[in-house]
Amino acid sequence: MQFLSIVNTMFTKINQQEQPHFHARHYSVTPLGTRSGLIQWVDGATPLFGLYKRWQQREAVLQAQKTHDSFQQQPVPPVPRPSELYYSRIGPALKAVGLSLDVTRRDWPLSVMKEVLKEFMEATPSNLLAKELWCSCTTPSEWWRITQSYARSTAVMSMVGYIIGLGDRHLDNVLIDMTTGEVVHIDYNVCFEKGKSLRVPEKVPFRMTHNIETALGVTGVEGIFRLSCEQVVQMMRRGRETLLTLLEAFVYDPLVDWTAGGEVGFAGAVYGGGGQQADSKQSKREMERDITRSLFSSRVAEIKVNWFKNRDEMLAVLPQVEEAVEEYLVLQELLCQGEKLQTKLQEEIAFLEGAENHPDHLILTLEKRYSEHNQLQSRQRTVQEAIQSKLADLDQWISHYQAAFNNLEATQLASLLQDISSPIDLGPPSYVPATAFLQNAGQAHLISQCESLEAELSSFLQQRRVALRGCLEQLHNYATVALLYPRATLLRHRVHQWKTWLEELLRDMTVEHCQHVYRQYEVLFAPQPPAASCQFLSNVELTLQHQVADTNECVIHQAEQLKADGTTAADCEEQLQEIEHCITVFLLENGEPGSLSLAGIITSALCTLCRRNLVMEGAAASAGEQLIDLTSRDGAGFLEELCSMIGNVSALITLLQRCPLLPHDLELPAPSATIQAVYLANSVYTCLQELNTNFHQIIFPEALHCMIKGEPTLESMLAELEQLVEQSSDGLGLQGLADSLQATQSIGHDGHNHCFHISRMLRAQYSELIQPRSMDGAGQETPKMSAGQMLLVAFDGMFTQLETAFGQLTEKLSSLEVPSAWRKVDVLREARTTQLQFFDSLNQRQLMEEMFFLKRLQTIMDFFRLCSSFAQTLSGTCPSAEDLLPTNGPVGLGNRLYQLLGSTGSGLAVVSEEQMTHPIKAFTAEFVRQMLMGLPSQALGLALCSTVSALGLDVVTQVEAKDFGTENMVSLDELCKKAVEQNLSSGRVSQLLLNRSTVLASSYDTAWKKVDLLRRLDANLEAAKASLQRSQLHIAMFQWQHEDVLSPNNQPISVSIPPRSIILSNMKKKLYKLSQDEGATLTIQEKLASLEASIEQRLKWAGGANPALAPVLQDFEMTIRQKRGIVAKENQRTSKVTFLCSTILNFEGLRIRSPEALNMDAALFELLKRCQQTCSYAAQFSNAVSPLELQLLQRLNPPLDLPIGSLDWLSCSQRQLEDELSVQQRTQDERDQQLESCGDALQLLIDSIKTILSNHNRQLADVKHLLRAMAKDEEAALAEGEEVTYEGSVRHFLLEYKAWQDNIQLVLFTVVQASGQPRNQEQLELLEEIPATLKELHSQSQSVYNGLVGFASPLVTDRDSECASPVSAAQTSFAAAVRCSVVKTQPDSMSQNARKGLPRNLGTPNDTPPSTLLMNCRGLNPSPKRAVRDPKTGRAVQERNSYAVSVWKRVKAKLEGRDIDPNRRMSATEQVDFIIKEATNMDNLAQLYEGWTAWV
Repeated sequence: MQFLSIVNTMFTKINQQEQPHFHARHYSVTPLGTRSGLIQWVDGATPLFGLYKRWQQREAVLQAQKTHDSFQQQPVPPVPRPSELYYSRIGPALKAVGLSLDVTRRDWPLSVMKEVLKEFMEATPSNLLAKELWCSCTTPSEWWRITQSYARSTAVMSMVGYIIGLGDRHLDNVLIDMTTGEVVHIDYNVCFEKGKSLRVPEKVPFRMTHNIETALGVTGVEGIFRLSCEQVVQMMRRGRETLLTLLEAFVYDPLVDWTAGGEVGFAGAVYGGGGQQADSKQSKREMERDITRSLFSSRVAEIKVNWFKNRDEMLAVLPQVEEAVEEYLVLQELLCQGEKLQTKLQEEIAFLEGAENHPDHLILTLEKRYSEHNQLQSRQRTVQEAIQSKLADLDQWISHYQAAFNNLEATQLASLLQDISSPIDLGPPSYVPATAFLQNAGQAHLISQCESLEAELSSFLQQRRVALRGCLEQLHNYATVALLYPRATLLRHRVHQWKTWLEELLRDMTVEHCQHVYRQYEVLFAPQPPAASCQFLSNVELTLQHQVADTNECVIHQAEQLKADGTTAADCEEQLQEIEHCITVFLLENGEPGSLSLAGIITSALCTLCRRNLVMEGAAASAGEQLIDLTSRDGAGFLEELCSMIGNVSALITLLQRCPLLPHDLELPAPSATIQAVYLANSVYTCLQELNTNFHQIIFPEALHCMIKGEPTLESMLAELEQLVEQSSDGLGLQGLADSLQATQSIGHDGHNHCFHISRMLRAQYSELIQPRSMDGAGQETPKMSAGQMLLVAFDGMFTQLETAFGQLTEKLSSLEVPSAWRKVDVLREARTTQLQFFDSLNQRQLMEEMFFLKRLQTIMDFFRLCSSFAQTLSGTCPSAEDLLPTNGPVGLGNRLYQLLGSTGSGLAVVSEEQMTHPIKAFTAEFVRQMLMGLPSQALGLALCSTVSALGLDVVTQVEAKDFGTENMVSLDELCKKAVEQNLSSGRVSQLLLNRSTVLASSYDTAWKKVDLLRRLDANLEAAKASLQRSQLHIAMFQWQHEDVLSPNNQPISVSIPPRSIILSNMKKKLYKLSQDEGATLTIQEKLASLEASIEQRLKWAGGANPALAPVLQDFEMTIRQKRGIVAKENQRTSKVTFLCSTILNFEGLRIRSPEALNMDAALFELLKRCQQTCSYAAQFSNAVSPLELQLLQRLNPPLDLPIGSLDWLSCSQRQLEDELSVQQRTQDERDQQLESCGDALQLLIDSIKTILSNHNRQLADVKHLLRAMAKDEEAALAEGEEVTYEGSVRHFLLEYKAWQDNIQLVLFTVVQASGQPRNQEQLELLEEIPATLKELHSQSQSVYNGLVGFASPLVTDRDSECASPVSAAQTSFAAAVRCSVVKTQPDSMSQNARKGLPRNLGTPNDTPPSTLLMNCRGLNPSPKRAVRDPKTGRAVQERNSYAVSVWKRVKAKLEGRDIDPNRRMSATEQVDFIIKEATNMDNLAQLYEGWTAWV
């Protein structure tokens, strides 16, 4: 207010001449303390918000009258607040662009906020204030006077507010006196530009909304308002020394803290801040919290002893209740069993009593029937044992098969082969340590015998190694094909099938089931399969052979192409390196002229390549969807040619970078930046090439192998992917979604948003699907990926790499600031025209990215569908009649892809490798055509333009000189030619250097193209060879599977894969030779072991008499152990190879109709026949033994020595049963008594718990309301954004306490109910769950009792280390409890900072208020009891408010006209013009918080 008074004083002179007067209306403020004072009431002023609210109410009443169709008096309905209005509009607007209100405000798009502001401004009249001023006047002259006064007052307060940085100018803080037109501003708390530090910063220098502007009159801000503003600024500039001196007081006033973030008022209350009110509110809350905690601590201190006593009582009684409940349940179970036994005994006695007077009773024939029953049981048991024995054999063979196929992996076979590749070395002979002893003892013949046996053993072991190597070679040949067997081949194996049939027979042994097994055998293993199946398999084989022949022709063609060049890639690379060396020497020798010459030639060559690239891109664009089949004259694909072209460009660009050029114009794109764009384009093509190359080399073989083997993890991943697509695509499918996205580019945003949202959601779910998941539970820190997941992640990763590279290219091109003149260069314009999609907008780019993400998923799914179809064809599954229908397009995963070739066809179509790789080629073609086309040429054109500029030619001038119209284009070739001619004419280069550069550049280009061609030919040849090898393996595997059906003359085309019969025959011979050698080797080992034992015994005998022989004995024993260890390892290898060979021979022998298989079938048929006979034998008996009769005979075991059914037998049996029944009744009576006493004990324990609970509730009553208050305080803190952890909070404790109470009530109710109804089964089932509940209660009780005390202060919980009380324990009081509260109002860091020494000898900046040298305390407030003194003079010095210094500097800059540009002093007119534009800028107004109400 003092500041405004001084400003008014400055207006005294001008007010003598001007009318109306310049005057800043203010009011009096008298502070009485730090938090209290007196403030003057402003009479006759109306807040602008009141005008706006009255208009809202009028509109609401009018709308209500229209709704009720009546103009009667209506009650004033409630009107929405500005924040409600704003969020009702901004919410849907944000949702329309894919955002929500949860997004932080700084991330809201400015365009959306501006659009919402415009809507509000259109809906709100701009003349509300103007009409009020008009209505408040009685004459036109009065209205004119008030309007002029309003304009001048607004100008004064606007400029004063701008100088002091006054913010928070919402409608309640701006008042107007309708009688005088003066504007009154209140609430100066948010000043000195603190509004800019609000969470929603205020960017306007003063309030100038359309209502305030309209009230200024017809001239608006351009009339008296602007003139008055300029005059106010000029007067304040002239009196700036006075104003700055006044503000200097703030710098040293310790009571004033204008720090940022201290805002209050409406802005501070709504959007954060502190200030005195916020501090007061926070302090009040902390004080209430401390008092509540302290009161709680004192109450806990009073009940602590009794509380812990109550806890111990509860913890003691709960285990007793649990023990009593378990005992009660055991007794109930025994009683139930006793009742059942009594019932059975009574039934048996009644059965025997019924036989006394009935001569035709069943018991009379029981002996005969029981004998027949035992015979049947014996036969059935024998057959079942035989089946189980055979099942054990089959299980063993199956486990052997699995182990053998696991050991057939190439790495394991290679390891075995490496172990036996070197000659065997048994080490030194075993007799060597004992040679001297044996010679001295006259036993030299033992040495010769031992030497002979060891030589013989080494020879036999070496022969065995040769046999082992032969076996391993045959195993390798077998594994090459057999490891490709589909899972169906293993499941259809004879052993698997018989195992399944026998298990079913064991579960249901009937004649019908035996017949069913016969029929299934005829279907699967019949000598002559059905004609349809034979025809199908023959057609598949023929098709596979044709595919192998075609692939072989491709290999021959590729090899001939490579051979025709007559050189190797290594030679060409060496030649290329020599040329690069020559270029390096040329550049070093000739310096800048050489660099410019070579750069000019390379630039010309690049222009030619750019033109060729445009032609190729044009051809690719015109090909449309046929681009996938587009090839060059020599047969190379379009992608291969494009990659070669961009690779050639990159090589020349790299060579160009070695030539230093002239300094480039800073206003033009730097050559390095444009060349980077070319490299990024090359990177995109490289990713496309790697996508296809890695797909053929890695993904395709592995996926085909997994699909053929039936990898379950891959099948489950693909099933999840299909389910995900089906659920997320909204019924459109991937292709439908992609088409919708493409169609919505030219339609509205709604469809685009819907499909775009679906695609984004699908992308997120797909990313989650392929993330690593733990296979062994949640405890695994780094979950391993399954085989299917790794394959899918690797496949997807190649697409992701391509997407990243393309994003970098488009981002780089969009970031380049290209001169408009460059766009008229022919290459750039044609490249732009070639593009199908333009990525100028972010939305367009995101749309295309999502569309190709959908195409990516479609490509992956189509590829795996085709692989699945091929795998099912190889498995030899003959399709049914409905499967042989023609199909169009992709089929579902798991459906066979069969197609009839027609009446003239020779068989069924089998998916070829070309068809399986078609989806990835189609994706590549689409990506190049729709996304990439034109971008590489554009990047190269920009690089050439910047290079030509760096060669010294002004491209912009050249273009402008030829610019005769919008359609005119400048040839890039001509620009390059001019650049070279200009350098030649200026003398920078010479013709000789140009000629040498031409030769070097041409040689380099030719050599690079030769290297590139040979590399591509090598890669194509290797790919064709790999494809041929796969095809050969597939047809060999198919022929091996169906050798019984296919003609034996049909052999694989490849000579490297011998027929199965030859492999198995050779394996059998090698195994036989190995078994023969094994017998002889064992004989030699036994003889040698006997001889070594004899020598060892002699050494032991002699060692007893001569201790000096002990070392000889030790050496001899060690030598024997080492030799035997080597031999044992050899035996292990032999056993392993023998096991593999024998298992494979058994597997293959039983897989087809071999003699071994037929013998096994005969043995199993014999077992099946026995089962059938047993079932027929069982059917002969009509009267079986009933369960009651069996139970009776078992109870009378051992049997009585009397005929079953005789009178004596009946009498003795009845008497024995009655005795057992009486014993059981007595036992039941005893258990009833025990149960009654147990129930009484339970009731006493329940009463004890009730007593304990009563004491518990009485003690808790004193603190329960305090706990609830503390919980509410936590909830209030959460609502205001404070971080309050849930674990260990009062809310968490109350929830646990509620669960504890519920468990207690459950136990009490259940036990009382069950003990009152001892035979109620439902109550007993509930009682069985009580022991577990009691265990949980025991742990809960400890947590509840200890947790309550844990919330008290450390004085109560005896944690002296956490809070040291200044008084003794005997003097604890309420005040001490307050001081030791867990919630501290001042952190420890404050006290530590207070003890730090103040910095000394700090200099003062130049731009500071005029004063003596002061000490800078960096915001530390000194103690009021101790003044800060000068270390030299000892006198007390003033301290500056550090923030106020920056405020003072800012005000000074404004008064000097340097706040906009510190380096230039603006005139008052310029300064006023700038701040008026800032105040009326729609961007600034749109970003204000809604409470500012910028639309009024």
